[in-house]
Amino acid sequence: MKGSKLIISILAVVVGVVIFLANSGEESPEEYIASIEKERKEKNEFMRSSSDSPFKGKEFTELKYFPADPSYKVMANVNQLETKELVTLGTSDGKTQQYQKFAFVEFEIKGQRKKLTLLRQAGPGMQNVTFLAFADATSGESTYGGGRYLDVSVKNARQIVLDFNLAYNPYCEYNSSYSCPLPLKENVLDIAIEAGEKNY
Repeated sequence: MKGSKLIISILAVVVGVVIFLANSGEESPEEYIASIEKERKEKNEFMRSSSDSPFKGKEFTELKYFPADPSYKVMANVNQLETKELVTLGTSDGKTQQYQKFAFVEFEIKGQRKKLTLLRQAGPGMQNVTFLAFADATSGESTYGGGRYLDVSVKNARQIVLDFNLAYNPYCEYNSSYSCPLPLKENVLDIAIEAGEKNY
């Protein structure tokens, strides 16, 4: 009898663990890569057919990417800055735009500790719009020379996910009528981020 109760208890624990893992939202590497590929196909379709595409009225083939690699999806610690320093960024067309230094994020990637600065555009109604532009050792080679962007949502989080597989080119890479901010000097990484979008 005691043995039966023990077996039932063990089974209950095992079932509980299985249910927990099933509901934890963790993706397998295969599922993750499939989700990235799906997003890329949807973006290609947007670029090909949307009236908001920078390719509107132009011939479009497809965007080029590094293979999706789960090791480029990392957790980053967020450190908000007490003093929101104003900085002026140059743009792809020789103009300037003003931003506030909002926070910096620290993370480990490919065995190295790195830090990037997050910005928010100065001006009314822009206080919750976070901007991250970066460059790396691939910039001007296999990726756009003016750097790439990552969409991040911070709010009051102390940790966020940085997924470099989602790094994308600013629209000025495809159409010179756009004005795109360039990365801060401190956001130029000395390693190659072989993830995300390549040169078109």
